Amino acid sequence: MKSKLLLPLFVLFLIPFIQLPAQEKLPDSELVLIHEDVIFPYAMEKYEKAAKDFIQMLKDAKVERTIRTLQSEYTTYSYITPVEDYEGLAKRMGMGRDMVKKIGAEKFSQVMSEFDGCYASHKNFILKLRNDLSYKATYGMDPNDGLNFRHLDYLYIIPGKEQEMISLIKDYKALFEKKNIEEGYRVYIGDLGTDMPMILFVQPAKSRVDFASLSDKQDELLGDEGTALWKKAMSITQKFEHHNGLMRSDLFYSSK
Repeated sequence: MKSKLLLPLFVLFLIPFIQLPAQEKLPDSELVLIHEDVIFPYAMEKYEKAAKDFIQMLKDAKVERTIRTLQSEYTTYSYITPVEDYEGLAKRMGMGRDMVKKIGAEKFSQVMSEFDGCYASHKNFILKLRNDLSYKATYGMDPNDGLNFRHLDYLYIIPGKEQEMISLIKDYKALFEKKNIEEGYRVYIGDLGTDMPMILFVQPAKSRVDFASLSDKQDELLGDEGTALWKKAMSITQKFEHHNGLMRSDLFYSSK
C-alpha cells in the first residue's frame, strides 16, 4: 500500500507486546506511551551509545518495564511502552524513585548524563492501538519473521469528521478481508499529547524495497474499490504525511 492509494496509515508503532495464542482475542483497544527523541545528526554516535547503555542498565537492574524502539527517518527514536490505563500512566512516564534506587543513583546519573547535548527535542504522548480496526493486528510482531521495516501513514482529520473516518476504516478492513490480503496493518488513534484528531496506520515489511513491492501488489488487488475509499478518506483529511522506520531489536527490553 503506498500513499497514492493506501489507507494503511498510522505511531509506532506501535503494538501488541506479547504474542497471544491464536485462540485468545485481542482487546479492542490498548494504550501505548511513546517517548520520542529527535536527535542532532552530529550527535548520532554519542546518542546510540547512550541508548544502548540505558537498555543495558535496565537489564542489569532487572527493571520491571517493556520497551520497543522504532528509529524513523534516521534521527527520530520512539520508545514504545504499554500502559494499562490512564491511572497507571505516571508509573511509566519516567524513572520512579524506587526504580532509581534499584539501579543505583550514581549509576543512573552516569548513564543519563550520556544523553546530554544529543537532543533537538523530546516529548511524551499517548496513542490508542485499535485492534478492532486493524487487519491482522499481530502481523509482523514476531522478530523471527524479519519484518522490522515500518511504513507509517498519518491522517489528520477535519474536526467533526472523526466518525466518518472510522466508518471508512471499517470499510477498508472489510475490503482487505474480502480480497484476502496476506499482509496486515495496525491502526492507532491520537490521544494525549498528539495533534487531534489523528489516525495512524502502521504496516510492517522486510525492507523499504519489500514494502514498495507489496504496496503495488495490494493496490492492484484493492482495485477501484480501494481507490474510491482512498478518495473519500482524503476528502475529510486536512493533512497527510508518511514516514519510514526500522524497529531496533538491539534497543528492545522486556522484564517479562
